[in-house]
Amino acid sequence: MKTLQKCFLLAVAVLLVVGLVRTLCFPKEINDYENRYASQFPASSTSAFLDGTFQDEAESSLSDQIPFSQYMKKAYNNTKTSFLLHAIHGVRALTGGDQGRYASFNGLCLYGDDFITNWPRTLANNQADLDRKSAVLNQTFANHPELTFWVYYVEKDTDVDFFTQEKAGFSEYLMQHLDLPDSQKATYTVDDFDEFSRQFFRTDTHWNLYGSYAGYRQLFDVLHCAGTPLEPIGDPVLVGEFSGVKARRVGADDVLTEPFYAYPYAFPDMTVTIDGQPVGDYGDQANFLAGTSEKNLSYGGFYGGDEGEVIFSTGTTDRGSLLVIGDSFDNAILKLLASHYDTLYSVDLRYYAHSMGRPFDLTAYTQAHGITNVLLLGNIDYFSQDTFDPEG
Repeated sequence: MKTLQKCFLLAVAVLLVVGLVRTLCFPKEINDYENRYASQFPASSTSAFLDGTFQDEAESSLSDQIPFSQYMKKAYNNTKTSFLLHAIHGVRALTGGDQGRYASFNGLCLYGDDFITNWPRTLANNQADLDRKSAVLNQTFANHPELTFWVYYVEKDTDVDFFTQEKAGFSEYLMQHLDLPDSQKATYTVDDFDEFSRQFFRTDTHWNLYGSYAGYRQLFDVLHCAGTPLEPIGDPVLVGEFSGVKARRVGADDVLTEPFYAYPYAFPDMTVTIDGQPVGDYGDQANFLAGTSEKNLSYGGFYGGDEGEVIFSTGTTDRGSLLVIGDSFDNAILKLLASHYDTLYSVDLRYYAHSMGRPFDLTAYTQAHGITNVLLLGNIDYFSQDTFDPEG
């Protein structure tokens, strides 16, 4: 028994030493499990040490960099969520199995048939953020009379209380305060749970194949895209089973899963550049549909992930260009929209500076690429956070 204990302590010590060496010398850049940049070991300073900042950042970096830390977090979260899920199902069974109410316990919130949902928000709690954003955007519109802007707001589960069917009215409030013609403002609406459940994933925050196609068709008309809209060239294809980002956030990755269906499209030939580097494609739709992809199945893996900059070029010269400044909702429709332009530029302001090595400058960027059309696309988080301000 003592020998076994010594072996265990030695293994733990080795793991910690390896983690420290990795943290200091060979840090990984991405925390794949939580889909974010991994914490790096901080630079030391007397002030940071005295106020505790250094210790906190060092602890975070070790937590991210120690080998197997992500696997241990996932195992713990999955075990916890399995118990929570059984507890919620048990309570529902005792109360008659009513799925028309929110069921929430310790961070896991379900509605309907195990749809992971966000709690609905209220206009009162978000009005100040929307006021700030509308002022920022109006200043940007005024600063750039040479650009034509469109604003597209995506409603989701945060925008409507499924139980009462009352809507927060975020989109209406925002659009009323934007100095743009009505023809340059549009909303993807979600009015009730039935509509939401048809158009969004069960375990992921994003549109499914029906929602993303509906969003694309709406934007095709709003933007007056060239040509005719792309149509699916076949029935929906079952790509596989997956757990979305909502499941990952609440520790239900591989605990709550759902089928991932997708439409096949006949995309025109186009070249793709991500963060300044030519790549084979954005996402891996064709290979997933053919069953030959080597990537893990996810929303971003299939449609394309959150990148600082993605440039799609179709090789045409008479259809103009479009700059999309959006959040992850645009991932599923970028290739569809790019099919109607000479060049489509996509910028995610959360990652642009880190990926490109310089801050985003709207004036310099549009002038350098000859861009005159700009689409701002996102949900309530996009239109609340200053991270997504097109001009700092």
